Amino acid sequence: MNALYDAALRLAGDQATAQDLTQETYLRALRSFETFRPGTNSRAWLLRIQYNLFCTQYRRGRRMPLVWLDEDEADPALELPSADPGPEEQTVRELDREAVRRAIARLPEDFRMAVTLVDIGGLTCAEAATVMGVPRGTILSRLHRARRRLEAMLLPELGRVQADDL
Repeated sequence: MNALYDAALRLAGDQATAQDLTQETYLRALRSFETFRPGTNSRAWLLRIQYNLFCTQYRRGRRMPLVWLDEDEADPALELPSADPGPEEQTVRELDREAVRRAIARLPEDFRMAVTLVDIGGLTCAEAATVMGVPRGTILSRLHRARRRLEAMLLPELGRVQADDL
């Protein structure tokens, strides 16, 4: 359930929608349980249902755009465990997490989903390809392009220096 909720949170961008998406995913999975093939990856099957559901809702939502009233709410799914860092380190970490969250949110949907499934969700490229219904090579390409875009967005914002610049 945590993996589904995390993926839903990355897709939807807010907690309430992610909770609804996760609940609807389980409901649809129960309704279509006869389509599940024993011996296959159940997590990938559930994520595929969730991705299809999100795409359907996203298309509907484009016809009626939502207005976000509160963007200052922190995303608890991106919080990293710490060993009691000082206030300066906590501030830097929070700023970095927020920058990464914003950068991922700015990626095109296909890139965002590939990064979410593989880099955040821990699926293999083959499993992510099954979830998204595309060839494995497409996932590899999307991951490469998404990581390049994230690097381009985050380097200036986080003040990091590339190895080529040294």
